[in-house]
Amino acid sequence: MTFRQCSAIKHIPDVAKGLRDTREFNELPHRVSEIRRRLAHERQSRTENDDAVDKSGDKCLSQIQTLRQTFNVIFDRLERHTISEMESRKTSLRNNIQADVDQIDDVTEKLKMLTDALKDGSDTNEALSYIGFSKCDEMVFNVQLLLQTIANKDNFKMTFQPFKGITEYLSSLEMLGEVICEGGEKPLPGPDHVFEVETQVQHNVKVADDKLTCKISGICRLTNGEFLLSDNGNSKLKLLNSSYQVMSTSDVPGCPRDVCSTGQREAAVTVDNDYQDRHEILLVRVKAGRIEQMRTIELQHPCGGLVHHDGQLYVTTGTALHVYDMAGGQGRQLYSDETGQYTVYRCAVSSDGSRIYITNYTHHQLVTLNKDGTTLSTLTHPKLRHQVTPHVTAQGHVFVTCWGRDAVVQVTEKNNQQTVTTLAGENNGLTPFSLCFNSNGSLVIGQVDDDIVELKLK
Repeated sequence: MTFRQCSAIKHIPDVAKGLRDTREFNELPHRVSEIRRRLAHERQSRTENDDAVDKSGDKCLSQIQTLRQTFNVIFDRLERHTISEMESRKTSLRNNIQADVDQIDDVTEKLKMLTDALKDGSDTNEALSYIGFSKCDEMVFNVQLLLQTIANKDNFKMTFQPFKGITEYLSSLEMLGEVICEGGEKPLPGPDHVFEVETQVQHNVKVADDKLTCKISGICRLTNGEFLLSDNGNSKLKLLNSSYQVMSTSDVPGCPRDVCSTGQREAAVTVDNDYQDRHEILLVRVKAGRIEQMRTIELQHPCGGLVHHDGQLYVTTGTALHVYDMAGGQGRQLYSDETGQYTVYRCAVSSDGSRIYITNYTHHQLVTLNKDGTTLSTLTHPKLRHQVTPHVTAQGHVFVTCWGRDAVVQVTEKNNQQTVTTLAGENNGLTPFSLCFNSNGSLVIGQVDDDIVELKLK
């Protein structure tokens, strides 16, 4: 921790002299009163939203039960799972609302205590008055920030949306439909918006039987808000809940290189080990908080990066990009670069499939392809030093981890000009390797150590 050097030292009695006669001191009770009024208003608003979430949850339940009558043969299992998911999400929403209410109650009580203490001591001791005034003034500033944060949130609500084609797929589904939660965080801005990191929080993902340091080579978010990690250091898959706590693990017979979600609660993992001549894609699913390994797709080439889009798996070999269907057939080479060992290191695909981003680790480049494998652009930049993993959001924001600079960067494009901005890293302890985007507006970074890092963006 560092401290600023003081240019001068003044005694509190000297600074406090005449404080009670200032306009700021006399206006403070009015400012506090206004802040308390706004706090009360926001508390009432959040309480009403809590009731609305409860009612919308009841509406979802009614829809679930109505749909249940059409599928009496197999609805018992699906209804239990769907209601459990809805209740879990409703509880999560209400917990978020209650957290706001608790914050409002806490700062309201603290403001009352400070103003009461200020009133009691204002006629006897100017030094105490000054201290009280300073604390109260600082709290008013912090409360104003809290109010702005809470006021900018949309109200939560839930709706129920049945899955399409439910009759055909009923026997294989885990739930009747998806409980959709709306509100809370604001929608993301457009793809040319340059983010800043608001907060950076580390979460330890080491478990008791890990023998080596974790190396989070891949990370993806599942549709239910959980995260699946590939720990290359300990040859494991690790399942995290939405609070980034490890729920379960599964040993992998080889080195897991990357992981991607393939829909609902299923995922694919590249497993590669030259010593065992093992090159394969492992298909897994998450059920009741556990990782189930289903089957493997054997490959005839090395495999590293992995992305799923529209029923296809994009696999990098180090020097080429291959595409397979989910059954492992119809494989084809989409792109290659034989000028180095890691010229096609990892990849990401835009939500519409029109752009494929490839990290060229050897030549420090970000290559953009169209869906046919034709090169659209090649970006070389001093900040793109030994790129590892690219990631593109549904809105088109492009992020890249750079091992050579221990940094996470964002690449934006405007008027055919690409710009690289460092978001985090550069001598602050990050060892970023993999990454994915969370729906709450955060980047989740898998590191070459025992932690993942959540970067809250703004």
